[in-house]
Amino acid sequence: MAISEIHHVAINVSDLERSVAFYRDALGFRKVLDMHAHGPANARMLHLPLKGLNIRSIMMVQGSSTVGEIELMQVQPRREPPTPPKRPDDLGVWVISFEVKGEPLEEVVKRLRAMGVKFFSDIEQLDLQGYAPMKAVIFEDPDGNLLELVQLPTREDYQRLKQAREAGRGASK
Repeated sequence: MAISEIHHVAINVSDLERSVAFYRDALGFRKVLDMHAHGPANARMLHLPLKGLNIRSIMMVQGSSTVGEIELMQVQPRREPPTPPKRPDDLGVWVISFEVKGEPLEEVVKRLRAMGVKFFSDIEQLDLQGYAPMKAVIFEDPDGNLLELVQLPTREDYQRLKQAREAGRGASK
């Protein structure tokens, strides 16, 4: 199929500079594009009224990839009252999850807490059926959008668990 990985996720924010600073300083993203999108084509595509429309958008990336980008958008005028961010029992996208690689999740959480980020819980160990246990934690960005950090098991841990499960099934036959 011609459709690939998710190219980017757009997040509507109330204060673009504050959000850019958060995604840069807390999550390590860097700005690669700063654009204004307020013409008739943008209004039609986004199903917004053209009169008075002003959109500023900043694309943020990790590393050198052009997939998995975060697009922070500030749309003016905003709907009044603005709708709150999604939650797990709402329809639609309610969390954006980032994989932590290269350092323990505990260290990342400690650094974010020192920056004032408040987490909904301590790091949780999740035992997913058919997969090795993983660690996860959820918090909010400055506008209340839910973000998740996950640390997946190593390939070796997953293979060990898979072999142990298969051996257990073989022994029970």
